[in-house]
Formats: sequence, structure tokens, C-alpha cells
Amino acid sequence: MKKIFSLLTTAALAFSLNAVAGGEDNYINKYGRLKLVGKQLSSETGNAIQLKGWSSFGWMSNWGDCHQKGHLQQMKAWGANIYRGAMYVEEGGYNNDKEGFINQTKTFIDQTAELGMYYLCDWHVLTPGNPNDAAYSDASYYFKTISEYVKSKGYIHVLYEICNEPNGCSWNDIKQYADKILPIIQQNDPGACVVVGTPQWDQNINEAANNPIQGYDNLNILYAFHYYSCSHQQFLSRLENTARTIPIFISEWGIANFDGGQGSREVANSCFTSADQLINIADGSAGQKISWCAWSFGEKNEQASSLMSCGSMELSTTGRKVVDLLDGGWICCTRSSQCYENTCQEIPGIVDLGKYNVNTEFDNSDMGFGKVPGSDTYVGGGEGVTYHEENTVSDEVNDRSLCNGAYKWAGEDYAFRQDECVDVSGCYGLANTEGWHNLGYIEPGEWITLTLDITEPGYYSLQALCNPTTKQILGISSVSHRCNLLVDMTNDKELYQIAFVTGLPNHGDENYKYWEWTDPVSNLDDEGDASNYTVLFKEAEPKHTIKIHFLEGVDIEPAGDLGPLKFTKVKAYNGPGYDTKNEDILSYDNSLIYPNPSNGTFSVATAGELTITNLMGEVVYATKVEADTEINTNLKAGNYIARVKTADAVKVAKIIIK
Repeated sequence: MKKIFSLLTTAALAFSLNAVAGGEDNYINKYGRLKLVGKQLSSETGNAIQLKGWSSFGWMSNWGDCHQKGHLQQMKAWGANIYRGAMYVEEGGYNNDKEGFINQTKTFIDQTAELGMYYLCDWHVLTPGNPNDAAYSDASYYFKTISEYVKSKGYIHVLYEICNEPNGCSWNDIKQYADKILPIIQQNDPGACVVVGTPQWDQNINEAANNPIQGYDNLNILYAFHYYSCSHQQFLSRLENTARTIPIFISEWGIANFDGGQGSREVANSCFTSADQLINIADGSAGQKISWCAWSFGEKNEQASSLMSCGSMELSTTGRKVVDLLDGGWICCTRSSQCYENTCQEIPGIVDLGKYNVNTEFDNSDMGFGKVPGSDTYVGGGEGVTYHEENTVSDEVNDRSLCNGAYKWAGEDYAFRQDECVDVSGCYGLANTEGWHNLGYIEPGEWITLTLDITEPGYYSLQALCNPTTKQILGISSVSHRCNLLVDMTNDKELYQIAFVTGLPNHGDENYKYWEWTDPVSNLDDEGDASNYTVLFKEAEPKHTIKIHFLEGVDIEPAGDLGPLKFTKVKAYNGPGYDTKNEDILSYDNSLIYPNPSNGTFSVATAGELTITNLMGEVVYATKVEADTEINTNLKAGNYIARVKTADAVKVAKIIIK
């Protein structure tokens, strides 16, 4: 959402996905002390589990790693249940500041414990490649110190990876090294899970399978496998075969070339196909569910980096794929948001879209959030929490040097919401618009959340302040109550969109000067009548959070602007209030949808009106179905709720799309 102002250069902004998987879950409480049952990593009660998350890039300054606590919390919000701390020993790492890196390790162990995530404690052997080299002489001291700390705190969530990517050495060399480190961990943290590296950068796991480590009955030993999907396809069969014989942990994998794909964000389609093949094996095709950590949670300009920016938390193309594989479910983490400047706008009234919610979670100094050192950018910002920004139109500039992607546009002094990455500008050129803001360069898929004070229940008509670029389709839903708010007031029929299209002539570079209040239309195809389209608020309610999302449509303007929305009460509402029934206690019919999980193509067992919503209550698919008819929904990966309404009842099912 970017607004161009006169002759100023256009700027770019962020792209992210908002997936919450277990945002409130404590995985440590859920799974307990992990152990091996045969070759399968399992929960304390013996159930097979699969840890999935990210590896850090490295904690050294200027390496482009994103590792403040806000970043760990965002990992979890996107579906991660484990964080791998890649602690380099050489390359400017541990050997340059031993106590500093020990303290950093302890900090991450504490933070993951608080977040309910598992932690993989890595000793990053790389160059030199032999873990017995003098460069790694502190390994015993390091693991003694860390395992003693884990013991002293009573932690059960720490796994140890004792040598990342050994290379230029034999499996016997690695076993010799392991025989020095494993007794230390066994003494201080008996029952721990330990990941041991394998020869040739963790690729020759077959050598470990042929001669596994013996003699540590009080440890759970797994073997590391690393994979880069653009260059390591030849190792997939080795992984599949070995997974049938020894416990494996894919402690590092990336959608990139083996060197991380340095200097480029472009990734061939074959790399994604290869990544899917890896995950298919990890998901159990060889009889073992294999845990994994994706490389990397960083912003370095390379294929493997999941983020474009540590500040905005904008996901890269490969990062979006990793989030997809985490099965996050696509709802927004709104629990920490609040009104802009602590002042909630009122309904009825005019709602300034530029005053979307603030993400309070990432501006909390006592929780380890706050500003990125040396910059004015807050960790995490609101991307994926209070807004979502796309950046694909050709006239947006891909320079993310300012505000991690967006220039500082709005207001006469260009000081409005400087440290955030949404394209917001002032509404200029129209009397009585001073102080109002518009969203600019809106693209399908973007959204914002606003917390409003609803002073009167009722049906509200909408008008929008439009300029000559406006041509947008909106969905409006309640985050607070997980339901759609758009309703045809003549029959109380639920609606899924409302559209605004300008009637103003094009004024080229001066479009920003021309604004007028515009009535809605039902769609952009034929600009149908929408005089009965309203937003229904069923209750007078302070702090009602809504989501305005911008939808795809025929002939939609991919970079249009939209100013404030005017809510005018046109009809009283005296019906029942919101259904506050918790979705989790609904009675689900597991036979309604099959197969489930699916790839988006499935059959519905019962005839009726099918409605599929995401976990925030937004309708993403609706149609009439016949019994046992196969449909193709083209839904993105995630978790959904399906409802089939018949003449007699409503059947409900959870859906998982892989």
C-alpha cells in the first residue's frame, strides 16, 4: 500500500504471510521430555512427534540474522515449535567472545522455554571441518557449561547438536570427537536428545547407519542430515534408505543452492519441487517422521534467507514456502494489537484507514523487543499482525533501505508512522480532508486491522473517499467474533465483498490532489447496485477489532488508492448478539470431508450449501454441492472450517489443506 506524492520516487514495502500454528500453545508442556522410541523421535508419553522450525543464520553482528525475542515469537506465530541456534565457532563467532556467546546461548534457552518451544543447541563446525581440530578445543567446556545450566534450571526442552557439518574427515574422526562430548552431556543432562553430525557436510549419513554410536544408553542419539534443494537432489534416496534404519534429524535444509544461493533471491521451480520431495520423506514416507530446521531465519541477500528484513519481518519467496510447510493456518495474531495512539475511532463516523492498529507485542522492552540496535526500526513491526503488505506491482521500487521497504510518506512533514512499513499518505487537495490518510498502491491480498468503538448496534452504509486510481474490492470481517460483517439489510443475507470504483477523470501525476466521497458497488465487473449493502454491528461494543482485506477481481486496479471510510447508520438492529461460542467446542463431523487432509481437491459427503471459512471467520469458498461430489477449491495450505447447511441441520468439519 504505497502512495506516490508528486515527483517523489516511489518506494517499496513488505510481503508476509500471517500464519498462527500454536501461537498460544506451549509445545514443551504438550510433548514433554523427548525421547527415541526405536528410531522415532517421540513425546514423553511415547507418541511420534515431528519438530519443525528454523535455524538461525548466525549471531555475529552484520551477518543478517534475525534473533531478537520478537523474532522467535514470530517464528512460533508462523508455526515453528523449535529454534536452532547456529553458533559459529570460527568465522567471527564463539572463539572471538567465548563468554559472550555462552551467555547468548543461555538467553535463547531461557526465551524458548518461556515461549514453549524446543531449542537445538548447535556447535557450528564448518571451517576447519574436523571437529577434533584445535579451533574447537573449547567444545568440552562449552557443552559442560551449557548442560550444567540446563540442569540447574530444570529445563527439558534443549537438544544438542555437537558438530555441524563435519567435512574433510572420516566417520571414525567424528565418533572419536563424540566420545569426548557425549559423556559430558550424559552426566549433566541424562536422557537428552543429541544430534551427531555425519561426514561430508552431513550428507554421508549412510556411514553412520553402517556403524552407529554405541554405549550411551542414557542419551537419545540422532544423526544429522543437511539438504539444499537446488543442488542436493541426488541425496534423497540416501535419506530415504537410511531413515529406515537410524534416527535422523534434518537440522539444516534450504530452498537454495548448497552455498545458500548467495547474491540472489531468484529460485527455480525445480528447487521447490525438490523441497517438497524432501518434506515428503520427512513426513514419514520411509516410516520415520523426521524433524527439521529450515535454513535460515535471516535477511542476507541469498536464496535461503526466509526474511527480506529483520525489521519488517517481510517473508522472502522461500520463506513463504517454509511457512506453508509449517501448516500454520492463515489467521492474524491480533491478540496484542491496540488502537493507533491509544485512541479508537468511533462508529458511526469516519474511519481513517491510515490509523490501522499498532502491534504492541514488538514494542515491549521488558520482553526483549524494541528497536533494532543502530536503527529506528522496531523488531517485527505490524507485518503479519496488524497489516499485510504486498510488493509486486512494476512501478514499486525494490529499495528497502528506508523503513525496511517503505519511504516515510504521510503528513506535511512526512512524519506519520515513519517506522512502519505500510504505504500511507495524506489526503491532499480536498477541503476538510486535512489530517486524513489513505492507503496507496493497494494490491489484492493486502489487509489491515482496526479496533473501533461501536457506539450503536445497527446496519451501516459505507462511503469511501476515492481518487482517480481507486478500483478496489473489500471484504470486511470481525476479528473479535470471527465472522463476516457485510450484510444485505433487506434480507439479512451474508455478503462477501463490497467494491469502490472512482468516477473521477485521470489527472496523471496529480491524481493525489483529487478526492470525492463515493458510494459502493456490488462488483467491478458491471458495477452493480449496492444500495442495500451494509456493515452489521450486532452490539454496542468498545474495542471491536475488524479486518479490512483487499480481494482479487476482474479488471481490478493493482495499485490504486483508498481513503477513509464513512460509516452511517441506516437501520436499527434488535436481533441476537454475536455467537460467542468457542469454535473448539463445536461438534465436528469427521466424515463430512474426504480425503482430509487434502491438496484442496476433496469430496463432500452431504448435499447442501457448502461454506468454507478460514480460522478468522472469513469466507474463502462457497458453493452448492451434491453428495459425494468432488470439488477443487484451490485453497492455500492451512486450516479451515467447512459447514454444509441442509434443510434440517448444519454439519461442521475441520479441513487441513497441505
